[in-house]
Amino acid sequence: MVMAYEPLYREGQELSDPAFEALHLEDGRHDWREFKILVDFYRRSDHLRHSKTGIFSPKFGLKSKIRGADVIKFAAEHTDADVCIVNAFPSIPYWSLNVWMQGEGVHPGLTERAQGLLDAVGIHWDISKIGRQKQGVVCYSNFWLGTPKFWRSYVGGVLVPIAEFLENNPSHEVSLAVLEETDHTERAPFLPFIIERLFSTFLSFNSDVKVAAYPLGPNAMLEYCLTDFERDIVGYMRPLVDAADEYHMPAELARLMGMLSKVHQRYILAEFAHNPNPHSGKPYNSTL
Repeated sequence: MVMAYEPLYREGQELSDPAFEALHLEDGRHDWREFKILVDFYRRSDHLRHSKTGIFSPKFGLKSKIRGADVIKFAAEHTDADVCIVNAFPSIPYWSLNVWMQGEGVHPGLTERAQGLLDAVGIHWDISKIGRQKQGVVCYSNFWLGTPKFWRSYVGGVLVPIAEFLENNPSHEVSLAVLEETDHTERAPFLPFIIERLFSTFLSFNSDVKVAAYPLGPNAMLEYCLTDFERDIVGYMRPLVDAADEYHMPAELARLMGMLSKVHQRYILAEFAHNPNPHSGKPYNSTL
């Protein structure tokens, strides 16, 4: 059986999707955000209850445009997959080489902090060696359903050691660095944005993991764009990037993507400075 949980952390909060199972949290206010939820879930061995398990935020439907029942059905049908993913941002790979290039454009200093955390924990991944991440590996917002084996390898092998380091070394310079605040739609430290990108990083360094990516449709690259500016970028970059992904990624194209990641973030900050962001329902400068 496949099970998708939705965290409920506010009084009176209801499920956003009837196909999800409620995951009641005593306190949803925590700098670790989804990271803490995943680690606590694993430590309780709750990941062992079902053939595949995922924890989807209340914004899953808003971001993915997919019903919970459909993604659960998809995961149940792909019995041979270790993990099933939903990338609700399929346009991003057309202006970012990988999740870290995109992350660095949104949160400058993210990669250095992430590498420092990995080094301190003893996870021997060199983020600079990741290179291109194509569709089927990229997955934002922790929208995934994994087998107990996958949970053990990823959450148990990567996230839990990170949690233990932060718990045991709260005053370490690395801990302080990842908990420093970054620009976002609301107050947030670097840590959850690092953790979000470790999922795709894990897949890049573990090519033996069997991944099934939920199909979003032939026009998804444009339909999931938030602005005309994003659609213009995808329209221009898509033939170039698709060709490069099939044959070879030129260094010049990779540099162009790095520049576009920065330009895109500057545009987004300006566009939604006072206009509501579709995913949050409020402008970035809002205090509500």
